Amino acid sequence: MSLRSDNPYGRPRRYESRQLDVRVDDRVAVTPRMWELRLRGPALGMVRAAKAGAHVRVEVPVANSAPVSRTYSVWAQDAATASLVLRVVDHVPGGPGSRWAASASIGQRLRISLPHNKISLEPTAPYHVFVGEETGAVPLLAMVAALPRAAPVFGALETVDAESELAVPSGRAVEWVHRGAASAVNSPVLLRAVRQLELPDRPGVAYVAGESATCRAVARYLVNERGWPRAAVRRQTHWTSGQYGLL
Repeated sequence: MSLRSDNPYGRPRRYESRQLDVRVDDRVAVTPRMWELRLRGPALGMVRAAKAGAHVRVEVPVANSAPVSRTYSVWAQDAATASLVLRVVDHVPGGPGSRWAASASIGQRLRISLPHNKISLEPTAPYHVFVGEETGAVPLLAMVAALPRAAPVFGALETVDAESELAVPSGRAVEWVHRGAASAVNSPVLLRAVRQLELPDRPGVAYVAGESATCRAVARYLVNERGWPRAAVRRQTHWTSGQYGLL
Protein backbone atom coordinates (compact mmCIF):
# COMPACT_ATOMS: atom_id res chain seq x y z
CA MET A 1 0.00 0.00 0.00
CA SER A 2 1.06 3.55 -0.50
CA LEU A 3 0.62 6.23 2.15
CA ARG A 4 -0.18 9.87 1.71
CA SER A 5 2.47 12.24 2.97
CA ASP A 6 2.00 15.19 5.29
CA ASN A 7 5.12 16.61 3.62
CA PRO A 8 5.19 15.40 -0.01
CA TYR A 9 7.43 18.12 -1.40
CA GLY A 10 9.50 19.36 1.54
CA ARG A 11 12.71 18.12 3.12
CA PRO A 12 12.69 14.56 4.48
CA ARG A 13 11.92 14.07 8.13
CA ARG A 14 14.84 13.01 10.30
CA TYR A 15 13.88 9.34 10.24
CA GLU A 16 13.65 9.47 6.43
CA SER A 17 17.13 10.91 6.02
CA ARG A 18 18.78 7.65 7.09
CA GLN A 19 18.79 5.20 4.22
CA LEU A 20 19.23 1.43 4.44
CA ASP A 21 20.63 -0.67 1.60
CA VAL A 22 18.49 -3.76 0.95
CA ARG A 23 17.77 -6.24 -1.82
CA VAL A 24 14.60 -7.98 -2.97
CA ASP A 25 14.71 -11.51 -1.57
CA ASP A 26 11.28 -12.76 -2.64
CA ARG A 27 8.12 -11.58 -4.41
CA VAL A 28 4.76 -13.38 -4.37
CA ALA A 29 1.16 -12.49 -5.18
CA VAL A 30 -0.98 -12.72 -2.02
CA THR A 31 -4.21 -11.66 -3.79
CA PRO A 32 -5.00 -10.84 -7.44
CA ARG A 33 -4.26 -7.16 -6.62
CA MET A 34 -1.52 -7.32 -4.00
CA TRP A 35 2.17 -8.24 -4.05
CA GLU A 36 4.27 -9.25 -1.06
CA LEU A 37 7.95 -8.34 -1.26
CA ARG A 38 10.54 -9.58 1.23
CA LEU A 39 13.55 -7.28 1.54
CA ARG A 40 16.82 -8.29 3.17
CA GLY A 41 19.96 -6.43 4.17
CA PRO A 42 22.47 -6.49 7.03
CA ALA A 43 21.21 -3.13 8.32
CA LEU A 44 17.76 -4.64 8.92
CA GLY A 45 19.31 -6.91 11.52
CA MET A 46 20.59 -3.95 13.48
CA VAL A 47 17.70 -1.45 13.47
CA ARG A 48 15.08 -1.42 16.18
CA ALA A 49 11.82 -3.04 15.13
CA ALA A 50 9.00 -0.54 14.61
CA LYS A 51 5.59 -0.92 16.21
CA ALA A 52 2.90 -2.78 14.27
CA GLY A 53 1.41 -0.61 11.51
CA ALA A 54 4.73 0.97 10.46
CA HIS A 55 5.72 2.11 6.98
CA VAL A 56 8.93 2.77 5.06
CA ARG A 57 9.89 5.02 2.17
CA VAL A 58 11.28 3.11 -0.81
CA GLU A 59 13.38 4.51 -3.65
CA VAL A 60 11.45 2.79 -6.43
CA PRO A 61 13.45 2.14 -9.61
CA VAL A 62 12.06 3.68 -12.81
CA ALA A 63 13.27 2.60 -16.25
CA ASN A 64 15.39 5.25 -17.97
CA SER A 65 14.82 7.71 -15.16
CA ALA A 66 15.81 8.52 -11.58
CA PRO A 67 14.13 6.54 -8.78
CA VAL A 68 10.94 7.93 -7.24
CA SER A 69 10.06 7.83 -3.56
CA ARG A 70 7.02 5.83 -2.49
CA THR A 71 5.86 4.74 0.96
CA TYR A 72 4.57 1.26 1.80
CA SER A 73 3.24 -0.50 4.87
CA VAL A 74 5.35 -3.03 6.72
CA TRP A 75 3.63 -6.39 7.02
CA ALA A 76 6.41 -8.02 9.08
CA GLN A 77 9.90 -7.27 10.31
CA ASP A 78 12.44 -9.78 11.65
CA ALA A 79 15.85 -8.67 12.93
CA ALA A 80 16.97 -12.31 13.33
CA THR A 81 16.78 -12.85 9.55
CA ALA A 82 17.54 -9.18 8.69
CA SER A 83 14.32 -9.01 6.71
CA LEU A 84 11.31 -6.79 6.22
CA VAL A 85 8.10 -7.66 4.35
CA LEU A 86 6.01 -5.13 2.42
CA ARG A 87 2.58 -5.64 0.89
CA VAL A 88 1.81 -3.41 -2.10
CA VAL A 89 -1.58 -2.94 -3.75
CA ASP A 90 -1.55 -2.98 -7.55
CA HIS A 91 -3.55 0.18 -8.29
CA VAL A 92 -5.42 0.63 -11.56
CA PRO A 93 -4.17 2.60 -13.41
CA GLY A 94 -0.81 1.69 -11.98
CA GLY A 95 1.99 4.14 -11.29
CA PRO A 96 5.72 3.42 -10.94
CA GLY A 97 5.22 1.79 -7.54
CA SER A 98 2.67 -0.68 -8.87
CA ARG A 99 4.85 -1.49 -11.87
CA TRP A 100 7.86 -2.06 -9.62
CA ALA A 101 5.98 -4.37 -7.23
CA ALA A 102 4.66 -6.46 -10.13
CA SER A 103 8.04 -6.84 -11.81
CA ALA A 104 10.74 -6.57 -9.12
CA SER A 105 13.49 -9.10 -9.71
CA ILE A 106 15.06 -11.22 -6.99
CA GLY A 107 18.34 -9.64 -5.96
CA GLN A 108 17.34 -6.13 -7.07
CA ARG A 109 19.02 -3.54 -4.85
CA LEU A 110 17.07 -0.69 -3.25
CA ARG A 111 17.35 1.96 -0.60
CA ILE A 112 14.66 2.38 2.06
CA SER A 113 14.13 4.58 5.10
CA LEU A 114 13.95 3.39 8.67
CA PRO A 115 10.52 1.99 9.57
CA HIS A 116 8.28 4.65 11.11
CA ASN A 117 4.79 4.85 12.64
CA LYS A 118 2.15 7.47 12.01
CA ILE A 119 -0.51 5.52 13.91
CA SER A 120 0.06 2.84 16.52
CA LEU A 121 -1.91 0.82 19.02
CA GLU A 122 -3.20 2.47 22.18
CA PRO A 123 -2.54 -0.10 24.94
CA THR A 124 -5.01 1.52 27.36
CA ALA A 125 -7.98 1.45 24.95
CA PRO A 126 -11.05 -0.36 26.33
CA TYR A 127 -11.49 -1.84 22.85
CA HIS A 128 -10.12 -1.37 19.33
CA VAL A 129 -11.91 -0.66 16.02
CA PHE A 130 -10.16 -1.12 12.66
CA VAL A 131 -11.56 0.40 9.47
CA GLY A 132 -10.09 0.64 5.97
CA GLU A 133 -10.03 -0.57 2.38
CA GLU A 134 -7.35 -2.87 0.97
CA THR A 135 -4.50 -0.35 1.19
CA GLY A 136 -5.32 0.24 4.85
CA ALA A 137 -5.81 -3.45 5.57
CA VAL A 138 -2.05 -4.10 5.49
CA PRO A 139 -1.08 -2.00 8.54
CA LEU A 140 -4.43 -2.53 10.25
CA LEU A 141 -4.26 -6.33 10.19
CA ALA A 142 -0.62 -6.20 11.33
CA MET A 143 -1.88 -4.18 14.30
CA VAL A 144 -4.71 -6.64 14.98
CA ALA A 145 -2.20 -9.51 15.03
CA ALA A 146 -0.03 -7.63 17.54
CA LEU A 147 -2.80 -7.19 20.12
CA PRO A 148 -3.10 -9.47 23.15
CA ARG A 149 -5.69 -12.19 22.69
CA ALA A 150 -7.80 -10.70 25.50
CA ALA A 151 -8.10 -7.28 23.81
CA PRO A 152 -11.61 -6.67 22.41
CA VAL A 153 -11.45 -6.04 18.65
CA PHE A 154 -14.08 -4.89 16.13
CA GLY A 155 -13.74 -3.76 12.56
CA ALA A 156 -14.79 -3.51 8.93
CA LEU A 157 -12.47 -3.84 5.94
CA GLU A 158 -13.40 -3.33 2.30
CA THR A 159 -12.08 -4.73 -0.95
CA VAL A 160 -13.30 -5.63 -4.43
CA ASP A 161 -14.32 -9.25 -3.86
CA ALA A 162 -13.66 -12.33 -1.75
CA GLU A 163 -10.53 -13.23 -3.76
CA SER A 164 -8.94 -9.94 -2.70
CA GLU A 165 -9.40 -10.44 1.05
CA LEU A 166 -6.45 -10.85 3.41
CA ALA A 167 -6.73 -13.34 6.26
CA VAL A 168 -8.00 -11.96 9.56
CA PRO A 169 -6.42 -13.39 12.74
CA SER A 170 -8.75 -16.04 14.16
CA GLY A 171 -11.20 -15.01 16.83
CA ARG A 172 -11.26 -11.34 15.83
CA ALA A 173 -14.55 -9.61 14.96
CA VAL A 174 -13.23 -7.91 11.83
CA GLU A 175 -15.40 -8.47 8.76
CA TRP A 176 -14.73 -7.92 5.06
CA VAL A 177 -17.27 -6.20 2.81
CA HIS A 178 -17.12 -5.98 -1.00
CA ARG A 179 -17.67 -2.94 -3.22
CA GLY A 180 -17.47 -4.87 -6.52
CA ALA A 181 -16.87 -2.56 -9.46
CA ALA A 182 -17.71 0.58 -7.46
CA SER A 183 -15.07 3.17 -6.65
CA ALA A 184 -13.19 3.04 -3.34
CA VAL A 185 -13.38 6.85 -3.18
CA ASN A 186 -15.74 8.06 -0.43
CA SER A 187 -17.07 4.51 -0.22
CA PRO A 188 -20.67 4.18 1.05
CA VAL A 189 -20.10 0.42 1.33
CA LEU A 190 -17.43 0.78 4.01
CA LEU A 191 -19.25 3.56 5.86
CA ARG A 192 -22.42 1.44 5.95
CA ALA A 193 -20.44 -1.47 7.39
CA VAL A 194 -19.08 0.79 10.13
CA ARG A 195 -22.60 2.01 10.96
CA GLN A 196 -23.65 -1.61 11.41
CA LEU A 197 -20.90 -2.47 13.89
CA GLU A 198 -22.27 -3.38 17.30
CA LEU A 199 -19.91 -1.50 19.58
CA PRO A 200 -19.91 -1.00 23.37
CA ASP A 201 -21.65 2.14 24.64
CA ARG A 202 -18.49 3.97 25.65
CA PRO A 203 -15.89 5.01 23.06
CA GLY A 204 -12.84 2.90 22.32
CA VAL A 205 -10.01 3.77 19.94
CA ALA A 206 -10.49 3.57 16.17
CA TYR A 207 -7.72 3.18 13.59
CA VAL A 208 -8.91 4.33 10.16
CA ALA A 209 -6.62 3.93 7.13
CA GLY A 210 -6.92 4.16 3.37
CA GLU A 211 -8.55 6.51 0.85
CA SER A 212 -8.79 10.08 2.17
CA ALA A 213 -12.49 10.88 1.62
CA THR A 214 -13.59 7.58 3.15
CA CYS A 215 -11.33 8.11 6.16
CA ARG A 216 -12.91 11.54 6.72
CA ALA A 217 -16.44 10.15 6.42
CA VAL A 218 -15.76 7.39 8.95
CA ALA A 219 -14.16 9.84 11.38
CA ARG A 220 -17.12 12.24 11.06
CA TYR A 221 -19.54 9.41 11.77
CA LEU A 222 -17.73 8.24 14.90
CA VAL A 223 -17.35 11.79 16.27
CA ASN A 224 -20.68 13.34 15.23
CA GLU A 225 -23.05 10.39 15.48
CA ARG A 226 -21.40 8.06 17.99
CA GLY A 227 -20.13 10.93 20.16
CA TRP A 228 -16.50 9.80 20.24
CA PRO A 229 -13.74 12.28 21.13
CA ARG A 230 -11.74 13.29 18.06
CA ALA A 231 -8.56 12.05 19.74
CA ALA A 232 -10.05 8.55 19.86
CA VAL A 233 -10.09 8.33 16.03
CA ARG A 234 -6.61 7.85 14.57
CA ARG A 235 -6.44 8.37 10.82
CA GLN A 236 -3.77 7.45 8.30
CA THR A 237 -4.50 8.63 4.75
CA HIS A 238 -2.91 6.46 2.08
CA TRP A 239 -4.14 7.96 -1.18
CA THR A 240 -6.39 10.56 -2.76
CA SER A 241 -8.29 10.26 -6.03
CA GLY A 242 -6.36 11.69 -8.97
CA GLN A 243 -3.12 12.13 -7.06
CA TYR A 244 -0.18 9.78 -7.14
CA GLY A 245 3.19 9.59 -5.49
CA LEU A 246 2.15 11.61 -2.45
CA LEU A 247 4.74 9.87 -0.31
